[in-house]
Amino acid sequence: MMRFWLCLCVTALFAGSAMAHPHVWVDSQYRVTVDQAKIDKLEATWELDLFTSTSLIAEYDVDGDGELTGQEKLDMIDVLKSFENYGFFIKMKQDGADLLPEQVHVADVRIRDQMLWIRLAIDLPSPVNLETSTLSLAFGDDELYFAMEPLEEGLVRLSGALSEVCTPVEREATETSVAVWVDLTCQP
Repeated sequence: MMRFWLCLCVTALFAGSAMAHPHVWVDSQYRVTVDQAKIDKLEATWELDLFTSTSLIAEYDVDGDGELTGQEKLDMIDVLKSFENYGFFIKMKQDGADLLPEQVHVADVRIRDQMLWIRLAIDLPSPVNLETSTLSLAFGDDELYFAMEPLEEGLVRLSGALSEVCTPVEREATETSVAVWVDLTCQP
């Protein structure tokens, strides 16, 4: 019965009526591995706020061991698939033109420090050459139910052989739903 009410509450957050303030705060970050200038995939991580995390953990960590394993993890991932309807709040542009991911899926979900952490795998529709193009990344919920804020260390975290020559540049967002954009390029 609790699961029914939780799913109903999550669904209500996405209903058509706009609210004046967010209901869920999410610390978010893109993780980009740049072993070569052309990238065709990246990851994103979310850390849900304490209230939302506590509610979801209480419902899905059935054995109360502080970990999501087996069926617990599968059930949580299944609930998180509802974010597909909202594109997982991913905002991307290539050289200023909107770029929609080819595919996004929940790669993992974990409990860390009593918070729910979600890792998303993002496949781009075609490789983006960061030596010749700018990939702009942001998160934003146009309905304003979710406040998608960058992690304190930044919205984009780079790793890989070219991470030292790639430059993520933060810029102010003009959209109400977006906290910040980061433009990513790599110049050898």
